[in-house]
Amino acid sequence: MTLAAVDTWEIRGLEGPKYTVGPKCANPDCGKFAEHAHHIIRRSQLGGDYAWVAIKDYIVGNLTGLCPGCHDDVTGRVGGHRKAIRFLGDKQFYWCDVHDVNGHLSFPKRGLLQPQPPTPDTLAARAPGNHRESENCPFCGQTRRRSPRGESTVGERRRKTWTVRVPADEQESGAEVLDALVEDLAPLLGVGTDTGGRYYVLVPALYYVQHNRANFIETIKGVGG
Repeated sequence: MTLAAVDTWEIRGLEGPKYTVGPKCANPDCGKFAEHAHHIIRRSQLGGDYAWVAIKDYIVGNLTGLCPGCHDDVTGRVGGHRKAIRFLGDKQFYWCDVHDVNGHLSFPKRGLLQPQPPTPDTLAARAPGNHRESENCPFCGQTRRRSPRGESTVGERRRKTWTVRVPADEQESGAEVLDALVEDLAPLLGVGTDTGGRYYVLVPALYYVQHNRANFIETIKGVGG
């Protein structure tokens, strides 16, 4: 069972938009691939399976990506609780050690969870087509104004275009091949397939290959030109 992440009972589960975790384990000291979507606030505390929570008046995602070993460390499945995720006063989640002295628990910080679970604003900022002039907040229904296209906003991520040269002849249309592959994977990752959304398909796919090189080489032998 996951240890409490916050020292307050003013917390409730919320329905909200889906988002993906990973591809890297959120433990800042771990470089393994994230295979599990971990509920930071346990389901028994919320009374249901919620991907979003309101901690007092702060709305934030309740899922983070962990590798199997780190998942066991925070749930105490093997050998008791070695680690914990704690939400502190600066409204950030920390990866912490667990010290138990005569039943009194303390949580020395190891580092910030990387990446931090999304808030409604950060999720909207990374979503494809996020330059709309306004949108409805998925939690309160109110319309939030956005800056017109072309104007920069404080905290908005800068974007660049990354070009790939592909075959374009009678034998093969490289653009169509890439489009088909991205469109097949996008639903699994919960992202769109416009130009911005392709990034969030390619990065986890390439990251997975980096950490599974031997299997990848064996799998693709004889494939391609």
